[in-house]
Amino acid sequence: MSEMNTAPGGDGAAVTSVPVSDSAPTAIRDIANAIAARRNKEEAPAEAPQVAAEPEPDSAPADNAAPAEEATSEAPTETNEPAEELPPIEPPRSWTKEEKEEFRTYPREAQEKIARREQDRETALRRGQNETAEQRKETETLKAQLNEALRQYQEATNSALQAVRQATAGEFSDIRTPEDINKLATEDPLRFTRYQAHLMNVAQIEQANKQAQEQQRQQYQSQWSDWSSKEDAKFLERAPEMANKETAQKIADRSVDLLKSLGFSEQDLAKSWNGEASVSLRDHRIQQLILKAAKYDDAQTSAPKKVAKAPIPQVQRPGAARPQGADRDIQIKNLETKLEKSGSLKDAVALRLARASR
Repeated sequence: MSEMNTAPGGDGAAVTSVPVSDSAPTAIRDIANAIAARRNKEEAPAEAPQVAAEPEPDSAPADNAAPAEEATSEAPTETNEPAEELPPIEPPRSWTKEEKEEFRTYPREAQEKIARREQDRETALRRGQNETAEQRKETETLKAQLNEALRQYQEATNSALQAVRQATAGEFSDIRTPEDINKLATEDPLRFTRYQAHLMNVAQIEQANKQAQEQQRQQYQSQWSDWSSKEDAKFLERAPEMANKETAQKIADRSVDLLKSLGFSEQDLAKSWNGEASVSLRDHRIQQLILKAAKYDDAQTSAPKKVAKAPIPQVQRPGAARPQGADRDIQIKNLETKLEKSGSLKDAVALRLARASR
């Protein structure tokens, strides 16, 4: 155990005396090191008792537990980023140019409402068109089935009518006049009864045959009316000048004259126009008509698109000789003027011949 002694000099400073044993080091350096180590041990603070750390729970924290927020000295700053620019809304396709320009001036909310309405309208329109197309397809199918049924019925009545007529010509071939009928009734009542039943059967079959023919005629007339209306509309699309009544009447009169010159009669034209007669392309009159049309197209193709104005001939003094070919130039000029006014195939051919002989 160490002993505390007061240092000589009277300042009261305590000096620690280190006991010396036989085995203690005698070197001054060892003594100094031992004193320093003892002093450092006495001046070191007592260590705090260690507390065992609590083990972490195996389960994850509850979902509703709020995460710990780190305290910061500064409040978070908000960044005002520019809003993403939306693409422009296109105006409805069915609108006019002026309406589309006005649409672009509307607020975006109004544009969106109009676009939705137009889209709904187009969807409904397409749905209606599809339904109409389906109904038209079903109608065409029903028409085809009706036509086939009428055709089969007509064939059946024709066959039955032919059979009863053959029976009339066979079994009752000797009955031709009213006197033969009276004689049959007097001499052979049983055969006369069969003959009456046969006549009733013939009358019924003939009536059914007439009804089938009338039904076929009405069905054909209805289909012809629909087809001719569609064809007339297509023709007006390709020849809009025919919408003018005066122009259409003039061309119709010239067309009738042309067809008559080819050999068609008034009756032929009326039946063909009303669908009561059919004309084949092999008909010699139709072949002539096609030939004339081909020649006209050839003349129109060969003729210049725009006839250039011929230069005005120089005025010559009386008695002076005219240049060679002046008369031919005047003739060609006159034919060109005439062709511009008439558009006739004959004038086009004459002009072509005149140019070729120049």
